[in-house]
Amino acid sequence: MKTMLFQTLLVVMLSCLSHLTQAHELQQPTQVDNAVTVPIYQLFDAMREHDQHKLLAQFTKQALLQRITHTGEVINTDVKQFALSISKNSATLDEHLLAVTTQQQDELASVWTPFAFYLNDKLSHCGTNSFQLVQINGAWKIQYLIDVTYAGDCQAFVAKHKIQ
Repeated sequence: MKTMLFQTLLVVMLSCLSHLTQAHELQQPTQVDNAVTVPIYQLFDAMREHDQHKLLAQFTKQALLQRITHTGEVINTDVKQFALSISKNSATLDEHLLAVTTQQQDELASVWTPFAFYLNDKLSHCGTNSFQLVQINGAWKIQYLIDVTYAGDCQAFVAKHKIQ
């Protein structure tokens, strides 16, 4: 019990330190969650680079990509079509993760992260991502990604979710 409490506190402290030392930059994974979150950061790097192949490499072959609307409708997006649309988009696409929470057991991990999305360097929208990742042959891949956009003031949302 004490060991688990110590490990939890260590993860929280390392996460806070990571956020504090990287103000105004994209949050990069800490050593604690590095392996699990690598495909997530690679996904957003691929979006910034408009790299269809790098983007697809972060997902399993049978991955699901969904968005829940404010009316409760779940919209499915084909991962290959999404990657193609990103590769053909000429706009600057930049998603900032605000506070990453990771849970893992064996070959399954869950990552929850509020985000702010910038289109051509302007805050476009914000919300929350929920990732389910699986470890296949020693490599973490995104099996499922669902997100929801925030209907309120994104500046307030970002301020609320940034670790000070």
